[in-house]
Amino acid sequence: MPKERILIVDDEKNIVSSLTGILADEGYEVTETGDGVEALEIIQADPPDLVLLDIWLPGMDGIEVLKTVKTYHPEIEVLIMSGHGTIDTAVKATKLGAQDFIEKPFSLERITRSITEALSNKCSSSKVEENPTPSPRELPLCFESMVEVKKAVKAFSKNMKPVLLNGENGTGKEFIAQAIHGQSRKSDRSFVKINCSFRQAWAIHSQLFKRTEKKSKNSGAQVGEEKAVYLSNIESLSKGMQEKLAEALQPSGSADSSLELIPIRVFASSTKDLEALSAKGQFHPALLNAFKDSTLFVPPLRDYAVSIPALAKDYLEEIRQTQKTSVPEIGEDALAALCRYTWPGNMKELRTVLNKLILTNTDQEEITAQDLPSEIWQPQIEIRGIDEAGSLQEAELVWEKHFIVHHLKRNNWDIDKTCKVLKTGKKQLKEKITHHSIEMPGPGKNNNGTCHPQRTLKRSVVLCGSGLHSGIKTGLILQPMPPGSGIIFGDISTGKTIPARLENVQSTDYSTRLQKDRVSVGTIEHIMAVLHMYRITNLLIKIGDEAPVMDGSAKDFCDLIEDGEFEDQEGFYEEIVINKKYTFGNKDQGEPYISIEPSDNFCVSYHMEYPEPIGIQDYTYEFKGDESFKKEIAPARTFGFMEEVAQLTKMGYASGGKLDNFILLGDKKVLNTELRFKDEFPRHKILDILGDFYLLGKPIRGRIKAYKSGHTQNIGLLHHIKNNLLQKN
Repeated sequence: MPKERILIVDDEKNIVSSLTGILADEGYEVTETGDGVEALEIIQADPPDLVLLDIWLPGMDGIEVLKTVKTYHPEIEVLIMSGHGTIDTAVKATKLGAQDFIEKPFSLERITRSITEALSNKCSSSKVEENPTPSPRELPLCFESMVEVKKAVKAFSKNMKPVLLNGENGTGKEFIAQAIHGQSRKSDRSFVKINCSFRQAWAIHSQLFKRTEKKSKNSGAQVGEEKAVYLSNIESLSKGMQEKLAEALQPSGSADSSLELIPIRVFASSTKDLEALSAKGQFHPALLNAFKDSTLFVPPLRDYAVSIPALAKDYLEEIRQTQKTSVPEIGEDALAALCRYTWPGNMKELRTVLNKLILTNTDQEEITAQDLPSEIWQPQIEIRGIDEAGSLQEAELVWEKHFIVHHLKRNNWDIDKTCKVLKTGKKQLKEKITHHSIEMPGPGKNNNGTCHPQRTLKRSVVLCGSGLHSGIKTGLILQPMPPGSGIIFGDISTGKTIPARLENVQSTDYSTRLQKDRVSVGTIEHIMAVLHMYRITNLLIKIGDEAPVMDGSAKDFCDLIEDGEFEDQEGFYEEIVINKKYTFGNKDQGEPYISIEPSDNFCVSYHMEYPEPIGIQDYTYEFKGDESFKKEIAPARTFGFMEEVAQLTKMGYASGGKLDNFILLGDKKVLNTELRFKDEFPRHKILDILGDFYLLGKPIRGRIKAYKSGHTQNIGLLHHIKNNLLQKN
C-alpha cells in the first residue's frame, strides 16, 4: 500500500528536523519547505495527503496558505501549528477548514496522534461517500461557453477509455477530467492525482501497476482498490514507464505481461505538443496512439474572454457560499479590465487574482478596476474632443495630445523622464508640447507643495520576528495596494483592517498603538518611518498584535521593502506644507517639547538630556532621499536603562526584549553591544518621529525641533497640525 504523504511547512529548522525524523519512522513519506509560496507550488504540483502548517512563514502567512489549499484542494487535511496561538486564530483556522490547531512547543506524541486522527477521518469520510449514489458532477461554469469541450465530456463519460487532455497551463484540464469521471458509471470510485514531473518513479509505479503471479486466481485489483488516476505532465514519465503504460492500455492487453494496470481508468494531461515530441523520439508513439480516439484540446481563457464576467461573479459567489464570508461585488469597470487582459495563466491565474482581491478588499462594497493588479488594470487615456475631429488626421492629433498629457502627468511633468518613457528626443517633445498648446505647470509644483506619483510595491514580501513588548513570534506581510488606498494594517487572524491614520491612535505608552473597533496593532513607528522616507503611499500590512522588533532598528524593514521593489502609480499626492509654527509642550519649564515650522525641505532636530552614558546629545537629520535615511537613521536602535526595563517587565511590557534587539544601559555605560553611531540615541528618537508623523497620511515639508519629546508629544503636535492646517484646506 502506498505511503501517506505529509508536507511540513515551517521555517524553524529544528522543529522540521525533529518532525521529519519521527514521521519517517512512523512510515510516512515526508516533504518539507519553509516558505508559504513554495508550499502552494508543491501542493499544486503534487497534492499531499496532509499539511503541517505554521502560521508565520516567509513568502505568505499560514492563514492565506490554508485558505488557498482549502479552495483548490479541500480534500487535503491541514493541521495548523503556532507558537503564539490565540482563540481568534484557532477559531479562524478551524472555520477555514483546519482539522486541528496545535500550540508550540508540542510533544511529538501529541502531533503524531493528531496526524493519525486526521488521516483516519479522511479515510472514513471517503468510504462513507462511496455508498450513496452520487449525482453526476457538473462541468464548471467556466467551460459552459466551450461547446466542443462540453460535447467531449458527454461523449467520454459514456465509456472507460483513457483520456488525454492537452492545453496551456492553468486552462482547467484537471477540472474537465474530474467532470468526465464524475459523469461516468464508476463516478463513486476515487480520483487520484499524480504529477509526473514531481512524483518519484517508484511512487508512480506503485499507483499504476500491480505485479501478479502467473495464472493467479486473484489476479487484478479488488473492488475496494478501484480508482481513476490523473497523470499530469505525462511527458515527464520515463521512457520505460511510458512503454509499460502504453502496453497496459492496449485494449487486448498482453498475455505475457507480469504487470497489471491498477486504475480502472487513466486520465493524462500535458502542456506540450506530444505529436512533435513523438516525432523527435521524446515521447513513446504507442502511448500517444493509446489516446488517439480520446484526446481533447482545452482552449486558453483569452479565446472566450466574453465569459470572464460570468466566471468572476460565479467564483465570488462560490466563495461566499463555501466560506460563509462577506465578499464584495465586482464592478463593471473591473470586469471590463479583466476582459481586456490576455491571461497567460488562464483560469488558474484568474482564480488567483480573485482570491487576492477578496483578501485585500474585505472592507469594500465593490471591487473596482483600480483594485486590480497593475498588469491587469490598464487605465484608459481620457480623450476629450475626439467627436469634433473631422478627419482621421485630426483624430490622430487629438489622440496624440492626450497621450502626451497622460505621460507628462504620470512623470510629474518632468520632460526628461517623459522623453525616456516615450523614447523620443527632448527637442521633439517640446515641439509637440508647443504644437498642441499643452500648458505646463511649474516643474513638480502646484498650489500647496511638490506633486509626486503615488507608490506601492511590485510584489508581496514577508518578514518574521518577535514582538518587543509581547515577546511572541510575529511578523508582517506587505502587499501592494491600488492608488488612493493609503497605508492599512490588517489583522492576520480576523482580516479586519485599521488605516494608519491619526484618528486611530489608541495609546502612546512606550510605542504607538492603533485601534479600530476591537482590533489593535502596536509598535508601528519603525515600519511607518521606513514607508514615510521611501514614499510608499499605498500598502496593506498584514500583521498580528505587534510589529516585529527585529534588531531594535528599522534597517531590516528597509531591506524588506527594497526586496519588494517600488512601483510608481497613476495617482499623485501633494506634500503637506507647513505654513506657520506649531508647538506642543512647554520648553520654558523644561518639559518635553516639539515644534514644526516652515522650511524649504524636511528636517528633524532632536535634543536629549539623559543620565550617563547618554548625557546631552543633539542630532539633525535632513531628508535627501531614502538613501540618506537608510544610512543615517534606520540603523539606530531602541534603548533602555536596566532599572527601566525591569519596571517595564513588571508592567507586562518588554517581554521580548533580548540582548540583541535593543541597547541596554546601566552603571553609566552600554552593557551589551557596541554603538553604531556615537549619537545613536537621538537618531533613534528621530526614527520614532518620522514614523509617527506619517500618520497624517502624506509626507510633510517643514522643520521639526524636538526637546526630550516622545510619542505622546509627537501625536499631540500632529493633532494641532490636523486641526489648524489640514481641516482648513
